[in-house]
Amino acid sequence: MRDIRNRLLVAMAVLALVAAACGGDDEGLGTGDCDEVDEVRVQLQWVAQAQFAGYFVANDLGFYADECLDVEILEGAVDIVPQQVLATGGAEFGLAWVPKALVSREAGADIVNIAQVFERSGTLMVSFADQGITSVADFAGRNVGNWGFGNEYELTAAMEQAGVRGQVTDVAQSFDMLALLNGEIDAAEAMIYNEYAQVLEAENPETGELYQPGDFNVIDFNDVGTAMLQDAVWVNADWIAEDGNEDIAERFLKATFRGWIHCLDEFDECV
Repeated sequence: MRDIRNRLLVAMAVLALVAAACGGDDEGLGTGDCDEVDEVRVQLQWVAQAQFAGYFVANDLGFYADECLDVEILEGAVDIVPQQVLATGGAEFGLAWVPKALVSREAGADIVNIAQVFERSGTLMVSFADQGITSVADFAGRNVGNWGFGNEYELTAAMEQAGVRGQVTDVAQSFDMLALLNGEIDAAEAMIYNEYAQVLEAENPETGELYQPGDFNVIDFNDVGTAMLQDAVWVNADWIAEDGNEDIAERFLKATFRGWIHCLDEFDECV
């Protein structure tokens, strides 16, 4: 029962972030009648999770095949940076948050955003309700976790905006919610489609029941005003400029958004 609840939570959360570009029907999609098939790789920025549902659905249901593509989905990890994978020729497509990719561009990476997949940020700051943290200003004097690696930009901007950045103790947070649940930090960074679901699947030791949303205060950077664009599809500028690759990219995006449309229309099947 917990697993079902968790899948529903994360799937609904991800679909709420997907760009409005997913609207529409299936007209103009590939027929699968291919003279040849193009092999491409897409580098995810993290391990397989609901964040990438559209890509897995497009692959599993043959939407990429319909566009005459053989797509290999490469899972990410802490030490895998999609922009670097693109630079070394390890993939044709890479998924990265826009701020992280812009930092890479400033460092010399000649990468291009060819599709903005998420139109809203999925980053939250989560704290126990009894801590009384209801705004970014309440971070003053607190131990606040973040993952670093470019995941902290929205939090940093929010603390600057609230004038409390110098009053906060930054804590390097692991990619889970244990530090929050164990009381080691006062607020933790969480993705709405991953770590927030984790705390709602944790057991409250005082009640023996699962934690409920009311047990936590949640700060959403979309409401704060420092939310930044997240998942986008990036390619190397020299790759997209080569003959035939713009067509490959168009077919890849068409099938990918078909996958996301399928998740929107067939929610239970996607879950």
